[in-house]
Amino acid sequence: MLIRKSDMINRTNRNFIFLIAVILFSGQAAGQVGNNTVGWGVEPLEISRVAAAGWQFLKLPTDARSAALGGIKSAIGHGNANSAFNNPASASDITGSDIQLSAMNWVADIQYNSISYVQNAGAWGTFGINCIYLNYGDMVRTKVAQGFDALGNDIGIVPITEGLPTFTAHDLAAGILYSRRITEFLQVGGSLKYTEQQIDDAKMGSWALDIGTLYWTGIGSLRISMLGKNFGPDGEFLTYEGRIAQAPAMVKMPMIFILGAAYDIVQPNNDSRQRLTLAAEYVKPNDGPDKANVGLEYFMFSNIYFRGGYRFNYDEESYTFGFGVEYSVDDDIKVKMDYAYANVGRFKYVNMLTFGFGF
Repeated sequence: MLIRKSDMINRTNRNFIFLIAVILFSGQAAGQVGNNTVGWGVEPLEISRVAAAGWQFLKLPTDARSAALGGIKSAIGHGNANSAFNNPASASDITGSDIQLSAMNWVADIQYNSISYVQNAGAWGTFGINCIYLNYGDMVRTKVAQGFDALGNDIGIVPITEGLPTFTAHDLAAGILYSRRITEFLQVGGSLKYTEQQIDDAKMGSWALDIGTLYWTGIGSLRISMLGKNFGPDGEFLTYEGRIAQAPAMVKMPMIFILGAAYDIVQPNNDSRQRLTLAAEYVKPNDGPDKANVGLEYFMFSNIYFRGGYRFNYDEESYTFGFGVEYSVDDDIKVKMDYAYANVGRFKYVNMLTFGFGF
């Protein structure tokens, strides 16, 4: 019996969509079970898991495009080198070489930078290297000692900062990426990274893995994505010798599961190069309540982008917006610049810039 290629593709599409529906239904059913009463009229205690994990810098936006789209990471598609930080499956969209550099002044003047380089190796797939560095700046050292007022009276044990030097702290994540287009419809990718946090002379290191998929359903431009981020072992600060009586607790990775979808409401054609993309994703972290991100990207005149988004169920973050421009120097070199503005509630706002070069 002969099976046509189109029949196999349609069957694959139906199976994948069915799998997504099962996952969504399972998550909803689990939530309903968690809301059941314990006994006659007795409601269960709410558990939010807040502060159950460390390594929080891994949750920060890594590029201006994602930041302007409400933090969308999974299914937006049309990837570049920053896909290494978002959905590594999208890195297979790159046809040659791509490099992206981002800078953001986070709250409290914390400087955050990232760089990523990706190279398409043809039949071998797509490879990349990337790095994130967050610098907390100089902070005044504090010690606890016996204190005295201006008249020499003993005021007990107090914190003292006068005359003491400063110290600093930083976070680091450096990794490698591999991505591949398995079929016309399915892209997969993964990123393995070494992570490090240091405050003064106390350092903690570990590693983490991101795994992502991007599936083009064949229903127009609809694509669906499943993404797991920051899967790795716990870390522990090991350089506190002689300064505290008990070693710190193990610090868990902020593992996140993301299910997303995107659709091009307006698609490019022979008469117009415009594209309007709507994307949304459900975010389930291991250290807090479930969240959702929504973003809209409008591409026009072949080189201008306008973006906006909203982040739901976050403590301070809410609306975002931004824009981008790209310019082809010649047929082989493309220069890109993206900007994002993100509202962070009581911390006001943050700005982010990303510069990219495609070859």
